[in-house]
Amino acid sequence: MLQAMVVVFGFMALGYFAQRKEEQNRSLAKLCLYYLIPILIFQSFVHTGVSVQSLAMIVLHFFVTTLIVYVLLLYVVGRLFGWKQEMLKWNVLAATLANVGYFGLAVIRYAVGEHAVPYAVAVSLAFNLYMAIFGFSQVGDEQQWQARIKRIFQNPYLYAVGAGLIWRWMDLRMPESLDAFLNLAASATLPLTLLLTGAEMRKNRYERSELWDAAKVSVLKLVLPVLVAWPLALWMTDDPVEQGVMILMFGMPTSLNLLLLAKDQERDTSALAMVILLTTLLSPFTLMLVMNHLP
Repeated sequence: MLQAMVVVFGFMALGYFAQRKEEQNRSLAKLCLYYLIPILIFQSFVHTGVSVQSLAMIVLHFFVTTLIVYVLLLYVVGRLFGWKQEMLKWNVLAATLANVGYFGLAVIRYAVGEHAVPYAVAVSLAFNLYMAIFGFSQVGDEQQWQARIKRIFQNPYLYAVGAGLIWRWMDLRMPESLDAFLNLAASATLPLTLLLTGAEMRKNRYERSELWDAAKVSVLKLVLPVLVAWPLALWMTDDPVEQGVMILMFGMPTSLNLLLLAKDQERDTSALAMVILLTTLLSPFTLMLVMNHLP
């Protein structure tokens, strides 16, 4: 976990001091969102070693938990805090979507063991499937359902998931040279996204009220999803390894993908960058509490 923290904060610090221009940041976000992350998703499907039964259960658990959390935040918590329209949408997404990729895998290796990594990869696949179906439609401004559906089909994640599923179904073999290229492209996603996160934090000076809002969203992100995921995981499987992965993955910090989506929509991303920073700082402590009480 320490290694993951060093990598995350190291690249964020580099991005903070790089002082990139806004046009460069937006181009970097589009590169990650429309090219590198779809490659990463495709490679995850190609190389996953989880059984179809386990994958289906983990995907179902992820979808049910995420949608319950989303509804609670949107219709209960958001009203209690008085979040309005645009703030409500992005705060709910920030408190719902977790960094189940690099950070999540590092935590699972530390807390459960190397044998649990395939299940963690399955959670990452579930996250990408969720983003393919719901993620892009949730960040848009479209009001009519036809426009939301159209936006889903403009989502590069959807085609990456489809290509990965077809590849697995046809049981194709990846040429080594192509596999090496795709792995290298996929590995560039994390550092570039972290650089962008650090660069976005430099744009504004944060007022005390803005920091307080970010802190509230951060606490919600690290607590509420775990409380929802825990009983569902115990109900859906008796395997303690699967239970541990399904619970811990919902305690991860806010997903970096959300920053890319906001950047693509030309929204102010400074508040999201602060939530990502705070949840990443606080998550080791909250995750330790969860680890100590796992079944």
